[in-house]
Amino acid sequence: MAMSDFAGSALTMVGGACFTLALVVASVWDIRSRRIPNWLVIALAVLGVCYSALVQSPSSGVPRALLGLLLGFVLWIPFYALRMLGAGDVKLFAAASSWLAPSQVVGAALASALAGGVLSVIGLVLAHGLGLTTFRIAHGLRDPKLLATPLAVPAGRKTLPYGLAMTAGLLIAAWFPRWLPFG
Repeated sequence: MAMSDFAGSALTMVGGACFTLALVVASVWDIRSRRIPNWLVIALAVLGVCYSALVQSPSSGVPRALLGLLLGFVLWIPFYALRMLGAGDVKLFAAASSWLAPSQVVGAALASALAGGVLSVIGLVLAHGLGLTTFRIAHGLRDPKLLATPLAVPAGRKTLPYGLAMTAGLLIAAWFPRWLPFG
């Protein structure tokens, strides 16, 4: 059974519910405060390792969970180093990756990046309107210099709750792995 296959036994269904609930809580927290608490990330990682040890044998489940966690961290830490993501986003993805098979972590990262793109477009539309956003995207495809010119940022929050995008990608990878190229 794949570690992220939450169908079947009562244990896997409870595991899937815990995984999903923790990610939803992290997303709501990120939307409200643009922070993801360390206690939630640590709990998610510890539960992921324990879940993997219970579903598989400890000798194979624990290393696989730790490999997923490490891979999830390595995939996103460059974006933190470039100040494109917050540390909480990287830690959330890494912790949640302990629940996934390493091949699913790559798919989850791709799905999260796509969800982040959608979230960015929604943010642009909300901040600048549909007309300007459509114009910049359409013309930016022909002249990439246009996209390099930043728009004035309206007063208020200047960051996206990227934990929401990561949650979307992680849930797709966990619940619908066949939707992804590496699932």
